[in-house]
Amino acid sequence: MSTPPQQSGFGHPQQSPQWGPPPPQKQRNGWKIATFILGGLFFVSCTANVVNSSDGDESADAKPKATQSAEAKAAVPTSAPAAKPKVAEKPKPEVTEELPVTITAAKAPFKKTIFHDSGDYTSLKVTVTNNTDEKISVNPLYFEVKDAGGVKYTTEVFGGETDLRAVDLFKGEKASGTITVKGKVDAVKVYYRKDGFGTSYSAPVK
Repeated sequence: MSTPPQQSGFGHPQQSPQWGPPPPQKQRNGWKIATFILGGLFFVSCTANVVNSSDGDESADAKPKATQSAEAKAAVPTSAPAAKPKVAEKPKPEVTEELPVTITAAKAPFKKTIFHDSGDYTSLKVTVTNNTDEKISVNPLYFEVKDAGGVKYTTEVFGGETDLRAVDLFKGEKASGTITVKGKVDAVKVYYRKDGFGTSYSAPVK
């Protein structure tokens, strides 16, 4: 008795190629493509970070450079304006308080009168100025003369021919004439006593 041949579809079914898993070769190619794409994206991302980092560094570097430039300009000393030459100040005249009565005295030649003998006499020319609001009296007898040794001499009643006359002086008025002392005197200073009994004023003999 013969065995009938087995028909297709019975027993162990044969798997068709379209229903099974893809061949190993195709699976490996897919992973390569995916890896390549991921690697490209990673490379692009890194490159962008590097570019951004470079831009940031340049910006960071640019700011300090600008600041340093401004500081450098500020540090440069500007030329100071030329100092004006000092003008020599004129010395101010000394202000002296005006005395109520001022006198001057200078050496003068003696001219004798008939009242004098042949002895030695010394004459001095004096000027008296009244700076007060009051009247003052001037008389040759109101004077004294001091010599280099400190000795004082009184004036003669009848002195020289050009002797000072007795007068009254009002404000701003002055009187001039000579006073005479007996002897050859090295006169250095003259004294005048106001009104003959008041304040004494003096002047060096020129």
